[in-house]
Amino acid sequence: MSDTLLFALEATLNGLTAGVMYALVALGFVLIFKASGIFNFAQGVMALFAALTLVGFQSGQIPFSHLINAVFGTRLHHFGWNMPTMLAIPATVLVMIALAIVIERYILKHLVNQEPIILFMATIGLAYLLEGVGDIMWGAEVKALDVGLPKGMSGAVDDLTFAWFGYGFYIDRLELWAAGIAAVLVASLTVFSQYTKQGRAQRDVAHYHNAAL
Repeated sequence: MSDTLLFALEATLNGLTAGVMYALVALGFVLIFKASGIFNFAQGVMALFAALTLVGFQSGQIPFSHLINAVFGTRLHHFGWNMPTMLAIPATVLVMIALAIVIERYILKHLVNQEPIILFMATIGLAYLLEGVGDIMWGAEVKALDVGLPKGMSGAVDDLTFAWFGYGFYIDRLELWAAGIAAVLVASLTVFSQYTKQGRAQRDVAHYHNAAL
């Protein structure tokens, strides 16, 4: 097998594993669509907001510090401590649950029985709102997200492909972990929506909304 073909195969595998990262975000779109029949355009921005919140907790950043400094002339930035990842993740989950409750109660609840295009446009506006709030809350500078998963080249894949083809493939270990996590989540979502009472009820509400009301 030629080096050009091997390189093309390596690039294809890297593209597939990178696409799995986006599949994790797509799961949120699928779950919401199955439950409501509405495509939530703000789902990607909600993932961004969660990432910003997680990094903010990990670094001990003071929320809205930029706004507070601009209004009161202070120089607040960090609390002076770093939150462990195992605590930052549950804290971020709680923040996102609270955010979801606020969005449902004060925005989406008032749009029940509206045309799908109205709900779709509302989620677009919500996306811009969350993006702006995220920048104000945590700052717009580039941040590094680290949740403790291994990174760098997978030695096992490199050794295996070199033994097979005489050409070692560079596959990032983080993307392999993401592929495994995505597979588990996709299987779990399938089982939940197809074989549980709550999952079937959500699909029924999405398909027969008026009857459910």
